[in-house]
Amino acid sequence: MIRAALFVLASLTLAACSSDVDRAKAMLEDSLVITTDLAFEQVTAYPGGVVCGTYSAYEAHGEAPLRNQPFIVRGEQLDKRPIDQDWQFFCNDDQAAALHQLSGIGPFSGENEELMAITRQMTVLTQALEAYYEDNFYYPDAEQGLQALLQKPTGGRSLVRYREGGYLDSLPVDPWGRDFLYSEEQWGRTKGHFTLTSLGKSGVPGGEGDEADVSSKYLRYLQHLSGIAGRN
Repeated sequence: MIRAALFVLASLTLAACSSDVDRAKAMLEDSLVITTDLAFEQVTAYPGGVVCGTYSAYEAHGEAPLRNQPFIVRGEQLDKRPIDQDWQFFCNDDQAAALHQLSGIGPFSGENEELMAITRQMTVLTQALEAYYEDNFYYPDAEQGLQALLQKPTGGRSLVRYREGGYLDSLPVDPWGRDFLYSEEQWGRTKGHFTLTSLGKSGVPGGEGDEADVSSKYLRYLQHLSGIAGRN
């Protein structure tokens, strides 16, 4: 009975992987104008519904073909020009270990309540900051800080579309009761970017594991691992 159950589970897992791979190939093919010479190499499924591989194809008439071009599919997102860091994390059978190698964070697991909480809190803050940007065309500057999400700043950039009541009722803190650090950069008319940081259990910069800084530049990786943990 046990052997039969394991065989069924293995079969279902293989079927799911095959389905993910087929869907990823179809998404890549649909993104191309010329598909007659499309060829895939080493297309593989990874945890969390990720598929990574390479392809060779003509992307435009009169241009040289791409050869062994990497791509990543995550859910409904196709990335035909993945950065090295995304490839190192997503295209890995042990994504938690990959995140630890990249950042010193973790390794992440569903039992790590602090990292799960930081992921949720950073997600809330990020969504509020993006809503702020959508209304006002800027992120809060460093002087305004995250308090700008609670009440309209009285100085600095014009905020004629600031949302009545603000963007949050209160500011989340990290699992150790400390405020998230906030910084923002913008150049000219570009959107720029912001960074949220928890200094981890130690409360001082640097460290590994529980002591490591947790930066929002790794948030999409934390969200991916949190989603996997939530499905277990």
